[in-house]
Amino acid sequence: MAITVFKQDKEKFSEYQLRNLYEDMIDSIIERMQQDYFKIKTELLTKHHVDIKRIEKGKYEINKEIMEFSPEELKKFTENVMSDYLYGDNAAEFERKDRIWND
Repeated sequence: MAITVFKQDKEKFSEYQLRNLYEDMIDSIIERMQQDYFKIKTELLTKHHVDIKRIEKGKYEINKEIMEFSPEELKKFTENVMSDYLYGDNAAEFERKDRIWND
C-alpha cells in the first residue's frame, strides 16, 4: 500500500515547479521499497513458510488463517512504513536524475 501511495503522491507532485526533486526522491524510495518487498516476501515463503494473500480490502489470509484490519490500522501501518523510508532506518540518499524542467 505504501508503494501505491508514493506513486499517487508522485502524480500530485507533477503540478509543482520543483517536481523533479520530488520525483527523484520518490522514485528512489519506490525502487528500494519494491526491492525490499520482494526480498521479504521470498524470505517469508522460503524460510518461514508464511503465505500471505489479500482476500479483499482489509482482509488477508495468512497461512489459511483469516485476519482483518480496520482502515485506521492499515493507514497507520502504511504511515509507519512511509515514514521509515522517508527519514527512518530505511531512509537513504538518492541520486538526482537529469530531467527536463518544464515551466
